[in-house]
Amino acid sequence: MQRVTIKRSVGFAVAGLVVGTVGALSVPALADNAPAAHRVAPVQALTLDFSGTNDEASTPQAVGTTFGGRGIVKDTTGAKIGEVYDICAKGAINANADTVFCTGTIRITGQGEISFSAVLPISDNASAPDEHGFTGVVNGGTRAYEGITGEAQFQPRAQAVYDLNFA
Repeated sequence: MQRVTIKRSVGFAVAGLVVGTVGALSVPALADNAPAAHRVAPVQALTLDFSGTNDEASTPQAVGTTFGGRGIVKDTTGAKIGEVYDICAKGAINANADTVFCTGTIRITGQGEISFSAVLPISDNASAPDEHGFTGVVNGGTRAYEGITGEAQFQPRAQAVYDLNFA
């Protein structure tokens, strides 16, 4: 049986070699190769106004039926900065509200687009405001929003009008 002895100087040399190699490999990655998700333009709070544009009221009460709409995107001052388009399918029919799956695209003029999906309740009473907020998934974006991911948090402001924050 042979006995192997490693002197401390060799151990420190190996450790130094490992640290030096890792450091050398890491430097180019730090230069300017941040993943796209870290280069995304900050997304401000938005308001999505679908009032008068969705055709959900005329959709039959049956699972799988679809409806869609177009709305106005406003910034925090209330100025129009784009449009939003959505398409939804009914997934469940309940006594007071339907559960729908929606996918949509927010187009911010001169900046790009943000795509999202969500499952949400929609009241059967077209004149009643939606009572509950919901969270959707940010699927991605284009141009200034390329690489965006995370959550889209919708809070009802009025019937078919939502405040939207990204997290």
